[in-house]
Amino acid sequence: MAPDEPGWQLIDDFISEEGSTRTATTTRRYERMRARLTYFLDTADMADSLGAQNATLLEAEREFHEQGAFWQVFGPDELVCCLPAFLADPWIPGSVVQARTQISLTGRLLTYLSRRRLLDFSLVRCAFLEAEAAVVQARADLSVRARAAEPDEWAADVPARLRQEPGPQW
Repeated sequence: MAPDEPGWQLIDDFISEEGSTRTATTTRRYERMRARLTYFLDTADMADSLGAQNATLLEAEREFHEQGAFWQVFGPDELVCCLPAFLADPWIPGSVVQARTQISLTGRLLTYLSRRRLLDFSLVRCAFLEAEAAVVQARADLSVRARAAEPDEWAADVPARLRQEPGPQW
């Protein structure tokens, strides 16, 4: 797929708009998320997201186009259908910061598509609501994961009376 075709342009415009007022570090995280989304669309099994018939069509198109096959046959409506899978394993990053960025940008991408009227809500209203619910669930899962990764200082603070200090040696 050529970089100037609508699918790539849509994602590029979104990322550049979101990163325009951010720091260089944040912009780099946004670019990594863009690369992850592109790789997801180019390689992921979309049978659960698009249905067996559309997934087969996508796989056939991938045989002819290594990159951009998704945009050759689908558009923003189908992208919305695929975004919940992008927020689940194995596509969610292991790094909490990177995962937070991916979740946040996915939610903002949904808003971007809706506000720009790029979606046909008569076809994808349910998928849009499922994608929004997936963003909320991914945020909740991430907060649990982030809390589990942090050491609990309170749990390590054992009162002196309960510590079993070694006694005098005879």
